[in-house]
Amino acid sequence: MTDEVRRCTRCILPENYPNIDFDENGVCRVCREHDVKYSGIDWDARERKLAKMMDRYRGKGRGKYDCMVPFSGGKDSTYCLWLLKSRYGMTPLAFNLDNGFAEDGAQLFVKSGADRLGVDLYTYSPSKKFLYEVYGHALRQTGEFCSACVVLIPTTIFRIADIHGIRLIAGGFSDITEAPPPEYAYMDRVCFWNIMKDRFSRKSLAWDFFFPSWKRMFGVKYFNLPDYIEWDLPMIYETLNRELDYNRSMSDIRYDCLGTPHSSYLFRRKSGFGKYEYLYSNMIRAGVIDREEALAIVMERETFELPEGFEEFVSKLGADCSILEETKDKSVFDFPGRKKGIRDLAIKIREMLP
Repeated sequence: MTDEVRRCTRCILPENYPNIDFDENGVCRVCREHDVKYSGIDWDARERKLAKMMDRYRGKGRGKYDCMVPFSGGKDSTYCLWLLKSRYGMTPLAFNLDNGFAEDGAQLFVKSGADRLGVDLYTYSPSKKFLYEVYGHALRQTGEFCSACVVLIPTTIFRIADIHGIRLIAGGFSDITEAPPPEYAYMDRVCFWNIMKDRFSRKSLAWDFFFPSWKRMFGVKYFNLPDYIEWDLPMIYETLNRELDYNRSMSDIRYDCLGTPHSSYLFRRKSGFGKYEYLYSNMIRAGVIDREEALAIVMERETFELPEGFEEFVSKLGADCSILEETKDKSVFDFPGRKKGIRDLAIKIREMLP
């Protein structure tokens, strides 16, 4: 990939990013909004609120566990487990979803990581044949396949919590470093069903893609630890290496999903910019990586050419390279989702849980 576009002088967002503009110093709108949103946060007050939450849920589950942590084996979920057990005295269940796209090394680390942490591990591996059929249908309908995982992952997380009587789920998602562009963060179960209904029955999708009942799900609180604790990645790596022999460093930051290069390529074809660009821009703003290093990584990983192994990858989903031409004008936005007012109300109800 060559760099012939104007970019923010602070992060690396390109000039074709949605609704972008640059000030007199070349700093983009997203960086300026980031400064307003995240400056002046009282992290001590937030951590006190977190401690009260832990006290409220410790020992209050219906079974063995106080909480559940979605566990990929990456730095964030590993630190979540260590923090909850070691600092807050919680008894967490580590939950791992094998969605068919995880690297073998990442899956092996999940088991060894849980062993080192001394926590129980629950791994759920849905049928790969079934998942690839779902991903493939999403690809043919919308020109991308990530929408299926966007629904699959939270559904299975809540379902396993429900099975074990767990009322608290602690995630490691950082809005500061991982949030996608809001203009493209569009997917809910109504939209997903409209994409899938001409190929699958509701019953065949129910277990993995639809909550057992809204009433039961509203009884489970989900929160992300980076919303309550300043997510200092150098300190996190130092802690994990010291306490758990994690043996990784800041230079090892990566995304372990085997689908990422291909989904980023498909995303770029439609949006004009790639996923790595906005993800590494997020990390620059968070002080995780400097601009020059991030830009070098993006130049290496982002491409307008087919990623290596693309045809083999989509063949698992029942497609070939002709899918690019067949879906060039298709999008998830072709399918209606839940009305925004209803989505906002559901979010508010969930946030009201103590």
